This record gives sequence, C-alpha cells and structure tokens, in this order.
Amino acid sequence: MRLSMRVVATILVIVAVAATIAYVFLQPGGGEKRLVIYTYESLLKWGKDPEATWDKVFGEFERRYGVEVQVVEFPDAREALLAAIEEARRGEVKADVIIGLDNLLIVEAKEAGILEKYTPSNINDIPDWLINALDPDGYAVPYDYGLIAFVYIKAKVNETIMERLRFEDFYDPQLAGMLVLEDPTKSSTGLSFLLWQITVYDKILGKDWKEWWLKVRDHVNVQPSWGDAYDVFLDEASGRPIVVSYGTDPAYSYYFYNDTSMGAAVVTYNGKKYAWLQVEGIAVLKNAPHKDLAEKFVDWFLSPEVQAEIPLNNWMYPANSRVQLPEPYKYALDPRDFEIVNTYISNEEISQHYREWLNTWMNLVAGG
Repeated sequence: MRLSMRVVATILVIVAVAATIAYVFLQPGGGEKRLVIYTYESLLKWGKDPEATWDKVFGEFERRYGVEVQVVEFPDAREALLAAIEEARRGEVKADVIIGLDNLLIVEAKEAGILEKYTPSNINDIPDWLINALDPDGYAVPYDYGLIAFVYIKAKVNETIMERLRFEDFYDPQLAGMLVLEDPTKSSTGLSFLLWQITVYDKILGKDWKEWWLKVRDHVNVQPSWGDAYDVFLDEASGRPIVVSYGTDPAYSYYFYNDTSMGAAVVTYNGKKYAWLQVEGIAVLKNAPHKDLAEKFVDWFLSPEVQAEIPLNNWMYPANSRVQLPEPYKYALDPRDFEIVNTYISNEEISQHYREWLNTWMNLVAGG
C-alpha cells in the first residue's frame, strides 16, 4: 500500500512538472525567458505618465508572451548601435532587438552586417514611401518619423530671420552664439543635421559644406547627445535659445504647457523650404539569442496599440497609417509641407562618404 502511494505520488509529481513545462512552452513565445532590447534612453519617455506608457508597450508584451523584457538604454541611438556592432565583432551578441536606427544609422548597421531581414505581419500598415525612406531592403522597419529643425524660443530670437532662415545666417556670430547642436559622431540627431547641411550645400547651393562649420565652429555649442543639447537650450543662463531638434517640439510645448512660445524652422532658398526627414526604425539583430520572440516584438511595436502611443510620448509621427494624430499636432511641422532633401542624396552615396564626412567634421570642429 505504501509502495503504491509512493508510486502514485511520484506519478503525480511527474505529471505536475510535465504540465508546468507544457504550459510554459505552449504559451506564445514559450520557452523564451528574456528579450533584450537596445535603444536610446528617451524612448517613449516624453508623455504625461511614462511609467504607464512603458507598461502598455513593454509590460503588456511580457504579459502576452510570458517573458521578461530587458530594455538596455543608451544616451543616444548611435551609441546603442556601436555597442551592438562591437558585441557582434566579438561574437558575443547579447541583444535581440534594436530600436532607434534612423535612415542614416541604418547605413552603418547594414555595412557592419549586424541585422537580420524581417518582414512584419502588419507591414501593409506602413506606407511604402516610408519604408523606402528608411530601408527598402527590409533590414529595419519604420516606427516613426519627423523633421529635423531649428527649434527656438520666439521671444529671444528674431522671428523674421527664422521664418526665412538660411544656413548662412549663422555666419553672424551673434546668431551662431545662440545655437546648440549635437555631435554627429555620437548623436543620431546630430548625424541627421550634418547630412541635411551637407546635402543643401552640395546638391542645392553648389558650395563646399565645410564652409559652414569653419564659419560657425567658434560660436556654436556642440553637445554629445540630443538630451544634453536640449538641457542647454532649456537653461536660460546658457543664452542658447536655438537648438537642433525636431519639428514636433512646438506641439509638445502646447500639449504640456498650453504654450505657443516655441517655434521651429527649416531653411529657405529661392522660395522653397528644405528639410531633412528622420525616419526611425526597429530591427532584429543577426544571431539574436531569441529570434522568434524578437520578430513577435517587432510586430507588436508596429501594431496600432503601440503606435498610438508614439505621438504624445515619443513626439514623432507614427509609422502605422491607421493611427490618428492628436490635436496638438496642428503645431508641428508636417513633413508633407516641405521639400525633403533626403531625395537629393542616395543611401549608396551616404554609405560611400559618411565616414569621410565624420572624420572631416571631427578635424574641423572637434580638433581631430
């Protein structure tokens, strides 16, 4: 009788363990315990309740798939990319997904061969023109987009100048002394700005792009990241009421403070306003430890549920065409209203020259 009870008990334990294992592995993404994501530190942090937003995006994915999501944050998207590249070179891939590769960083990522092609199940919700602007080869998929712009405090800057702004206006030391921008070797925002400036000078004005930096380098303030630059911009004591940032910043100011004192400008030549479009993408890393789960997360991040969080939390336009824009976006610079200079330069040309441009920039501005 005792032996029979032991046998029964043993059987029950085995059944219980087997049931537990079966439950874990039969869940969506079962067997995957941790998804590691690399991104920039300000992702989805600009809303009224960042913790609730974070839970809607990452917490909900954890609950749906019974996994832990570990988000590793870097000061800037380029620093996240450089970390992923270095780990791949060592053969120590730690992350599954990278969020924040823009239409410039994607060139660097593809050149390094660290990305895995993936076509999301909801790809038809992303406009073709946006996909082509980021990466028509399918190594990364857009999740948001917006214009790079000179953001300024109206009361502290001559608005007439800003409304018809040219790059050459910053040859005036007084105006240049008001500007803070980002290091293009460390910041994706700074890299976008550099490409904007190079493209306008080379393709539209027929001038040497280096001229601008030689004229302004002693007067502008260069910061390592977008966050650092914005801190300087917001510090009244710095005397820097112009920052290289995004065309949605005035919408942000209106939403939070009912404040319309902030403006945003691009550059104007021959009656046309020229702007650089930054598209941010999400990608699966090559040799990702949890590839299947990574692909599920990409689908989730592009879903209407997550994309609806983009406008008021990341302050960019959502890539998913099914998402309606909120009312504050009437104060944002709409990319459809401007001449997008990205079309003047190919990804191939960027790939061929961007290292040379960055090295030249370092020699000109950062002293090599």
